[in-house]
Amino acid sequence: MVLTLYYDRGDGELVPGKTVRAEHGVVASEQALASTAGYEVLRRGGNAFDAAVATSFALAVTFHPAGGIGGDFFGMLYEAKTGKVHCINASGWSPSGLTLELAKSAGRGSIPRFGATTCMVPGLVAGVWDMHRRFGSEEFRELLSAAVGYAANGFPAGEGLCKSTSAAFAELSEDAKRVFAPSGRPPVPGEWIRQEALGRTISDVADAGPEAFYAGRPSELIRSALEELGVTSRPADFRDFKPEWPSPLSLDYKGVQVFEVPPNSMGATSLLILKMLSEGGLAGAGPLSKRRIEATMEAVVPAYARRDEMLGDPRFGDIDVERFIGSPLVAARRNSRVGKGDTTAFSLADSEGNLVSGIQSLFNHFGSRVFVGGCGLMLNNRGSGFSLSGPNKVEPGKRPLHTLSSMILERDGRPFLAIGASGGDHRPLQHAQFVTNAVDYAMPVDLNVGHPRFLWNGSDSVLVEEGYELPEGGPFNVRSLPMPGPTGVCQGVQVSDRCLTGVCDIRGDGMPAGF
Repeated sequence: MVLTLYYDRGDGELVPGKTVRAEHGVVASEQALASTAGYEVLRRGGNAFDAAVATSFALAVTFHPAGGIGGDFFGMLYEAKTGKVHCINASGWSPSGLTLELAKSAGRGSIPRFGATTCMVPGLVAGVWDMHRRFGSEEFRELLSAAVGYAANGFPAGEGLCKSTSAAFAELSEDAKRVFAPSGRPPVPGEWIRQEALGRTISDVADAGPEAFYAGRPSELIRSALEELGVTSRPADFRDFKPEWPSPLSLDYKGVQVFEVPPNSMGATSLLILKMLSEGGLAGAGPLSKRRIEATMEAVVPAYARRDEMLGDPRFGDIDVERFIGSPLVAARRNSRVGKGDTTAFSLADSEGNLVSGIQSLFNHFGSRVFVGGCGLMLNNRGSGFSLSGPNKVEPGKRPLHTLSSMILERDGRPFLAIGASGGDHRPLQHAQFVTNAVDYAMPVDLNVGHPRFLWNGSDSVLVEEGYELPEGGPFNVRSLPMPGPTGVCQGVQVSDRCLTGVCDIRGDGMPAGF
């Protein structure tokens, strides 16, 4: 294993990075303990899917505010023995008692941001288990041992957990504070965090599979907590939950096949942006030029407007992805809903050629802020992604339009990049930048992940990390951010001949591992 702590961004300046180059397997996640959990599985002979199970559940413990088991999971998976890319969608649906009228009442006429009406049935447990059922090679129980140990015995808090806890501290219940802020204030890095109830829940899942969660005590406790807060549900809302295996969306971008997650994810928005850029938008635009920002924004604004108008849960209406991506874009309103989320992405590769680009989330810091103490988990606030009308309006049993998606890129039929990032509604724009970094500017994964980014706030502002030539006098207020700035945390894995390269973003506190 070779670990690089600094690299040249391409303009002669050394930028701190976290890069591992190895031969047999790599894991890149936002928490070093979670990367270690996946690494140990690979080291003892497990495949990338086994290691993804261990990494996911370890993240659910060590970075609970961003990716706990009360949230959702998506994965883009390359299976080497068949040469196929698979997609798993384990996003939860709304309880049967959540109506449009109830949501409007809770939000005083708009969709609420937090609270019980934003809690969807958690999808992560079923999704990660189903991924293992199809592709795993080791015993499921053994793969959760690291997560159980971190929860039961404790672990030193990382910076990401501390920042998330500080951001949401005032809204946390006293029960939640006793777990995540045991000293009575937001924790500092290195403070010991123990989640004994969560450890028991994960141990039960390890022994009995997802039935222990969806038909056992955790589902009963979740239903009771929501009932007390005015949201009713049926046992079948949990018992009947199953992840889906939709066909991945794909787009040929200048000879590279880009695989994205279909609706109810907004992954199609990334492909729509790329389709517009493939028609010459970046011609002559350097990687840090103002023209790159301008050309990208010319595609982003109408693409997000189309997202708001056309995407939702395909089980509740005709979501025509071909028309969404294929029909011409026209000038559109500038205002779209764009907000940040607290999410965590991870990427893995093994010696067999398998790749995983996974992502999981409660949505905002600590999700809904509804803590179910008996099973030790915080519930998501994915229901805040619903709308009051259109294909994404609130309905019982429906999945909201989802910010989560992940990508795998192929060239000449061979995958070479698995990549994903936190970022909420910013993700389609982030993904477009990762793809153009790789394809238009031939950046290896370490430079790609560490390259300066720009984000749109959904209305009149573009936020740009230092390094770019800034546009002047255009339709947006352009504001410079320090580099690295709060533009999401990316993890990526690149495959090249015998070398596997895993990278953790300098914007987060993760660390890759490989051998």
